[in-house]
Amino acid sequence: MKLSAISVAIALAGVVGIASAASQTTIMPSVTVSGAPVAQCTPPTADPACANFHRWIRANFTDREIGMLFGASTAYPEYATGGIDRLERRYHGKLHEYLATQQAASRAEIAVK
Repeated sequence: MKLSAISVAIALAGVVGIASAASQTTIMPSVTVSGAPVAQCTPPTADPACANFHRWIRANFTDREIGMLFGASTAYPEYATGGIDRLERRYHGKLHEYLATQQAASRAEIAVK
């Protein structure tokens, strides 16, 4: 299951909706999402803007894991034993870390300007 910009937007909308329902007197600040969507950078995209994301993938996952994440996962024995589920959870956890790092770097860049 690949993370897409739409699913991130839906999740953020759900969090804001739950928080709004819990406290009707509190106004939540708006959320602005910027940057290239990671979903457009999943391999085999050769877009130069995705080069950092591709380096990050190669640094954190083996060639076999990359094949399972972005290729035909059913061809691997791990698909039947549940290993693919663990790999996808690990990928999503690391992806959230990567996105948080990118957002922090973007905020720091804006603060310097």
